[in-house]
Parts: sequence; structure tokens; C-alpha cells
Amino acid sequence: MMAVSVGMQGFFGLGVQPKREMRSRLNLVAAAEAHILWKTRLGHHVHGSIREPLESAPLGQDGICQLGNWINGSVFDPLRGSDVYQQLSDAHQQFHQMGALIIEKLKAGDRNGAEKTFLNEYSQALRHTIQSLIEINKILQED
Repeated sequence: MMAVSVGMQGFFGLGVQPKREMRSRLNLVAAAEAHILWKTRLGHHVHGSIREPLESAPLGQDGICQLGNWINGSVFDPLRGSDVYQQLSDAHQQFHQMGALIIEKLKAGDRNGAEKTFLNEYSQALRHTIQSLIEINKILQED
């Protein structure tokens, strides 16, 4: 996890007001929870306890969720170019790509491969997404 030792004013050139505006526009906890719930839902599919149809194409698109809209939109502009923004963007994209891969493996009958991806790359992508959201939250709380 990236240690942030300088204030947002010095690091991102922003003062208290822009941080307040970002805090009011971003519900980082809800974004994290939504991805945790998706992992739980996908885990039920991997373990065979849910048999609803899932399509890999929409899940594979990182802009389909609120967090993806923030990352790809203007709300994160003050952080764009920073290490923490890039870490979040990369991890979030991998989360969605690995989710789509898991669905494709399940459709192909490769439950073992789906489970391996779920336990490894998919879980790691979620951890890195959550860690990045925590770092961004810390930055936004600094005065």
C-alpha cells in the first residue's frame, strides 16, 4: 500500500475545499461494498450454489459500475496521474476482466479453472481495489 506522507495540497495541488467536494461526490465505502458483494455473488456461481445466467461481456467492462464511472470520468481528475489513481484503475480493471474470465470458464465447464482464478487473481484484484480506495479515503480526509 502506498504511504502518503505529504498533504493533498502539496501532492495534488488541492486545498480543503476541493477535497470536501470530492468527499461529497464519492461514497468510497459503497463502492467497496458493491465489489465485495459482486465477489460474493460470483463465488456462489463458482461453487455451484447459484445457477442464474451471467454474461461475461458486461461484467468485463470496468465502466459498468459506479466506481468505473468515477475512474473513467471527471470525478477523479484531481488524482489522475498519481500512483494511487493508477493502482486503483489497474486493480479495478483487472477485477472486471478476471470476473469475465471466471464466467467464461464456468460456461466452458471449467469449474476448477474458474475457482483457481477466483481464489487468486480475482481476489487479489479486489484486495488491491479496496486498498486503493482506503488510500484515497485517507488522502481526502487530510486537511
